[in-house]
Amino acid sequence: MKLRGLFILAVTLLVPAIASAQEVRLQAIFGSSAMFEVDGKQRLLKSGKTSPEGVTLVSVTNDHALVRIDGREQKLTLAAPVAANYAKAERAEVRLNPDSRGHYSTTAWINGRRVNVMVDTGATSIAFNYPTAKSLGLDLSRARPMTVSTASGVEKAYRLQLASVTIGGITVHNVEATVLGSDFPTVTLLGNSFLSRVDMQQQDGLLLLRARN
Repeated sequence: MKLRGLFILAVTLLVPAIASAQEVRLQAIFGSSAMFEVDGKQRLLKSGKTSPEGVTLVSVTNDHALVRIDGREQKLTLAAPVAANYAKAERAEVRLNPDSRGHYSTTAWINGRRVNVMVDTGATSIAFNYPTAKSLGLDLSRARPMTVSTASGVEKAYRLQLASVTIGGITVHNVEATVLGSDFPTVTLLGNSFLSRVDMQQQDGLLLLRARN
């Protein structure tokens, strides 16, 4: 019995403990596999496999990877590639890279519908052009009419509340938005009605958005 106990102890010491991942980023999708950066190390995982840090690739499709970290599942896409930092805090985080002009753009889900947005700290609210608002199914009949001054002059606009705005794992409810009655702006602006309700920080050229507790 003593020898058996020593053997079990030896085996236990030889088995490495699975650490809890601090940061997980989706880098690429290859069929049934996905490449991740886990705590600064690249890990290529097949569906159903687990990294040494405890990140399990549950499933993968052409546009997203479903991972399990510390017993919780999260969907990662190439547009929103960063998982919530489970080991440090239960706050979702999104990291945005600047484009060649220094602008930060990403994909948002507005009232459950997908739209490309550009971060604009100079915009009071989220701002749509009229065609985008119609394509998102926004009901302008219940919006408050108003006028706004733009570079091309005074334009008719509408003020309304969005039920939800989601970027990555960050969701904010009841967000004010403005719809201009023209093709301006050419891209939807992610303004301060959303940005003021998340924590925002620039780090090494990246723009970090974090959900508030």
